[in-house]
Amino acid sequence: MIAATVLLLPPVLAMASLGETENSISIDRMRMGARHQIEVNAKYSVHDLQGVDGSHLRQYVAANGVVFAVAWNTLSKPDLSAVLGASYPTYTTSAQAAARRPGIQRRFRHEDLDLVVQSTAHLNVFSGFAFRRSMLPAGLNPDRIGLE
Repeated sequence: MIAATVLLLPPVLAMASLGETENSISIDRMRMGARHQIEVNAKYSVHDLQGVDGSHLRQYVAANGVVFAVAWNTLSKPDLSAVLGASYPTYTTSAQAAARRPGIQRRFRHEDLDLVVQSTAHLNVFSGFAFRRSMLPAGLNPDRIGLE
């Protein structure tokens, strides 16, 4: 019974890690069976992947071809260890401390000198974004991430 239930659960989404190259996005597209649209401007491009279930992943790629931010609006929980890559241990420490607080927590924000992660979960809808300040293209307002 447990094995049957596990097989029916939707797959956890994997995404290009912060700091990886733009080439990793095609792997995500194939995994999701997603439509892929690219919006390009002078400083960066936004790769918008739309899954058949309506999930959206936006991966922000700097002119040097490196993913500097990721935003999601999905029906399954994203694999944040894959999204954050080498930054994941820092995030985990902060998230574990927040999990010890009493009450239901639908929204979590981690912010340090370089890494910013905001994640919200409500009624099986997961949304959020992550970016590294050190990788942001000059002049990009980080408040724009996830809104485009």
